[in-house]
Amino acid sequence: MSGFANRNGFLRLWRRYRSVIWSWEGFFYVCFILLIAFFTSRGEFHTDTNIYHGAAIRIYEEYGLVKGIGNLQLHYAYNSSYLAFASAFSLRWLLGRSLHTTTGFLEAAMCLYAFHGLKRFKKHENHVTDMMRVGILFYTLVNVTRSMSPATDYAAMFFVLLVITAWCENLFEGSSDITVYSLLSIAAVFTATLKFSAGLLVLLALYPAVCLVRERRWKKIAAYIFCGGVILCPFLVRNYFISGWLLYPFDGIDIFSPEWKIPKEYLVHDASQIKVWGRCLYDVAKADMPVGEWLPVWWENQFRYEKMFLGAVALSAGLQVIMLLAKIVKRRKIRPELLSLHLAVWGNLGVWFFTAPFIRYGLAFLFAVIMIAVGEYLSEEHRGLYGIVTGGVIFCITVSVSPYWDQYITDAGVFVKQMLREPYYIVQKDYEEGNMDSLEMNGNVIYFSRGEEINSYHVFPGTCYEFMLERSTLIGDEIEDGFKAK
Repeated sequence: MSGFANRNGFLRLWRRYRSVIWSWEGFFYVCFILLIAFFTSRGEFHTDTNIYHGAAIRIYEEYGLVKGIGNLQLHYAYNSSYLAFASAFSLRWLLGRSLHTTTGFLEAAMCLYAFHGLKRFKKHENHVTDMMRVGILFYTLVNVTRSMSPATDYAAMFFVLLVITAWCENLFEGSSDITVYSLLSIAAVFTATLKFSAGLLVLLALYPAVCLVRERRWKKIAAYIFCGGVILCPFLVRNYFISGWLLYPFDGIDIFSPEWKIPKEYLVHDASQIKVWGRCLYDVAKADMPVGEWLPVWWENQFRYEKMFLGAVALSAGLQVIMLLAKIVKRRKIRPELLSLHLAVWGNLGVWFFTAPFIRYGLAFLFAVIMIAVGEYLSEEHRGLYGIVTGGVIFCITVSVSPYWDQYITDAGVFVKQMLREPYYIVQKDYEEGNMDSLEMNGNVIYFSRGEEINSYHVFPGTCYEFMLERSTLIGDEIEDGFKAK
């Protein structure tokens, strides 16, 4: 319907880009899409896809929204709009089997956007946006061998990179249009519904909000707030129905008491478990361990290439500080749009580090620190001592980040070599089966995993953990009535 309503806009885009399609550039894009399709058709699933992504998508396909489904398995209460999106485009109703191609679609779309912008690299006076485009390509490289997984991390990080890149594009290559900043702020709200841990990206909205208030454009403000609310409300409503909480697993807002509400002690334990696993402690009793005690443990559990990557992030942060001080000394104007971007990036990194610092949870923001710093460096003239210092830091960043790229380039190469003979060129590899057992609850069959952490997509509803099933019960006689804690 929206496509039909905007048909004139699509026609204009077709007239603008049809010459690209019938060119060597278009041929490159087609080849790249086929390459992503290869990665999306086979390989291995993300661990969490086997634990709950696939099973949650099946529940959405069969039942839609089920009250208190988080009681059956707490992971179901990790409310991501991406799983709802993936279930809408699984096309099981049409094909008889579920497609899991949405991550591959995002990879292809995001990379084509990046490639198209990078072809004008030499014409750009400022290269911050170009380096963010490179960041999109590198993030794709990191996850390309698991392209067939509808993992919520991937979608959230891709949209984080897209919003930041588009923000920089408007700032450095566009007209710094306040409307574009406002719409990107709304996109940041959507990104928060993909992964709540990316929620502080909405700090981007501070800049357009201040501008609009100064100009007293109250109707515009009301319209943007309304659009953000339209995006956020389904997310909050879904939170309420699947967990009984407004924001799961956050107990700071405790305003509802429905029958299907996940007990607070389960929520607190689950939140602590996320925290200690992110810190590589693996013991809920250590959830309140001071930073000085858990930080060395966390650091020692990172791979060497990850340590060097984090070193590159630290060096990039230092380079940003050096360049900022140089601007202050030279009395150059510091653009508030860029300060708003830094606030959003570092705000999210702060939350990521002090809650659950799995690298994959905050990878897009870590990339952003490096890419923005390198982009600013490439956009300046460097002379004297300042040039020597900044050039030395750039060299160290390049050396530190190289093992990270090498790790994933090697992985991708090995993947292609091993998977060429796999028979998934026409039909995509299906979800894994899992070793499932079952029991009867109010006349309904409920499944649970036996001996392995795979919650099968193929039988439903199910849980990875028998103990969660044992402490839950149906509210009524049908699955659609929902689940509650005993």
